[in-house]
Amino acid sequence: MRYNDQTSDPEAVAGALRERIVTVRGDIAPDLLGAVLPHEHLLSDFTPPGETPGDRSASGLRIYRAPLTMELLGEVAMGAPNRDDRLLGDGELAADEAASFKHAGGGTLVDVTSIGLGRDPAGLRRIAETTGLNVVMGSGWYHPAWAGGLAGRDVGSLTEEIVRDLTEGVDGVRAGIIGEIAPLDPREPAERAILVAAARASAATGAPICLDRCADPVTQRLALDLLAEEGADLTRVAVGHCDALSPRPDELEPLLDRGVFVQFDRLGRLPSVRSVSDDQDVAAAVIELARRGHAERILLSHDVSAKSQLLAYGGGGYGFVLQQFVPYLKMLGADDALLETITVRNPKRLLTTATPGRKPYPTPKADS
Repeated sequence: MRYNDQTSDPEAVAGALRERIVTVRGDIAPDLLGAVLPHEHLLSDFTPPGETPGDRSASGLRIYRAPLTMELLGEVAMGAPNRDDRLLGDGELAADEAASFKHAGGGTLVDVTSIGLGRDPAGLRRIAETTGLNVVMGSGWYHPAWAGGLAGRDVGSLTEEIVRDLTEGVDGVRAGIIGEIAPLDPREPAERAILVAAARASAATGAPICLDRCADPVTQRLALDLLAEEGADLTRVAVGHCDALSPRPDELEPLLDRGVFVQFDRLGRLPSVRSVSDDQDVAAAVIELARRGHAERILLSHDVSAKSQLLAYGGGGYGFVLQQFVPYLKMLGADDALLETITVRNPKRLLTTATPGRKPYPTPKADS
């Protein structure tokens, strides 16, 4: 239902008026989203816990410890670890980079930086104010090894923290999505706790979930089973990092059968010997999945999470999808309706929720 539709059903009208997107500057109506990047990082720190450079030679240590410069980009692209590359902490640079998406016609950028990965709520709000973009903040935890401080905490306390992020916020900055969550194995207790907390918080608030794809189909099935069992609506779950399966779209059907969104979120990256797919593979998969009737379950993004992926360092930046990938899809035969579906309508369905507090927060189960 659109807000200006005429209806004689008061409950339907009230339901439509409650539908909102939670951004770092407050709630907005879904129709104000515009084109959306549903999986990005503006301010984050993806340095692996306890990381040391694999190459402990003088050259390897120099590359790891040095500020990222154009001279190092070739070696970093080939896999040389560089601490500075994984750190996105400059708010002014982030705003400048996000502006490329705004100038390309974008409206909303979802920063799925989880708690413990350098998430900066106040910084995200400043970027939104500077650029005029709608910015949606993530919550929850990525992986036990990256989360720090989770030891000894039960599922109930984890759930409550996510719910607070979504309903009260951090210094008034509220999250609008749960995740990014790593490809976790629910058979591992610490990983299971993160998934259960995400599902229960989603059930309590209506917030969507961003979950990375598991390489093992069995683990993927178990993770989605657990989310559903704990109350999450799988039609509000985006499964990211599906690019690797784009050359084999049949392997995406088991995910689509669960009702989740299939998210291609590695777009705009330079191909290398480490690449398992390229943007042409993804474009062909999008066209094929749409032909099969799955257009309404596709999402596109970049997952910018390193300096080397920014325009300032020669990367594709946040504007690539709208500036280059969408025109390429159109060249392959995608019509305007399909392009609007995957860049505007689908992320709007993912992100739209009722106002927080619409139903009582469930009491954590006794076995948690």
